[in-house]
Amino acid sequence: MAELIERREYTPKRFYAGEFPAVPETGTAGGAIALHDLVMSSDTGIVKATKEGIANVVGIAVSEAAAAGDPVVYIMTGEVFADSVGLDGITVDEAKAACRKLSIFLK
Repeated sequence: MAELIERREYTPKRFYAGEFPAVPETGTAGGAIALHDLVMSSDTGIVKATKEGIANVVGIAVSEAAAAGDPVVYIMTGEVFADSVGLDGITVDEAKAACRKLSIFLK
């Protein structure tokens, strides 16, 4: 009988760091994007942010992983923990500066 019981484990990830309102936006993924990746705009759509394209940051992905052509939801404002954001080679200081312009505050 015990084999009929499905067991799952959930470990919450601390993402939001405060009460600053998070404003969501939607777009179309121009490439693979994971949950909480720093994202930027490109001519193919919304893509994972790169060190070279840090000036084009538009937010942080809050929808589950998306492939090219899939819809993606990202926040354009809010307070989040820096260690929970996918920076992909971007330093925390560079990300803080780029996100601050959008009213995203990395703690």
